[in-house]
Amino acid sequence: MKTLINKKKVSIGFIGVGNMGLPMLRNLVKSGYNISAFDVNTKINKKIEKEHIKTVNNLRALSNSDFIISVLPDTQSVESVFNEKTGINQFLKPGTIVVDMSTISSSSSIEIGKKLQKIQVEFLDAPVSGGVKGAVSGQLSIMVGGKKETYKKSTEILNSMGSNIIYAGKLGMGQVFKMCNQIMVGSHIQAMCEAFALCKAKGGDLTLLKET
Repeated sequence: MKTLINKKKVSIGFIGVGNMGLPMLRNLVKSGYNISAFDVNTKINKKIEKEHIKTVNNLRALSNSDFIISVLPDTQSVESVFNEKTGINQFLKPGTIVVDMSTISSSSSIEIGKKLQKIQVEFLDAPVSGGVKGAVSGQLSIMVGGKKETYKKSTEILNSMGSNIIYAGKLGMGQVFKMCNQIMVGSHIQAMCEAFALCKAKGGDLTLLKET
């Protein structure tokens, strides 16, 4: 079910235009959304302006957006953006939906969500898996925690950046699912390394093993 009819009328403030954020931003632009972007790196802002993507020079300029999407490097960066004293919280309008797609601690996501709820702003934690390649192709896996109603309002936007959108449950569960995903990936890599080491020790052909 489509929740957003006219993409041109849906405004998105995008925070964090790094290695992951930039291709995700480009896919939203390709999908036809009305985007304004902010990054602390002014060189990045100049780069995307050449692609005719609107940029702003401060967080407050994004505060009238219907959606705020953040893709930031760590917990501290996200907390610095979403707080009452130095961040964007004091400027956000009631009814805004914030979607943080960074990989941060689940406890931090929960606390940010509680603070935003006090000012009638909805919050989803939605970390991604798939790396830069997945971000470029729009084939990311996106694990989402938060109110289901808020998730449903955001699915069309999320589908512009990912091909596997998973509703993980209550706020913070997106980050928990991402953590579990990383554990499984790490375990698989470790097991593969052990297998190759055993094959080599026994004189096996590693090239042939790759094909099994």
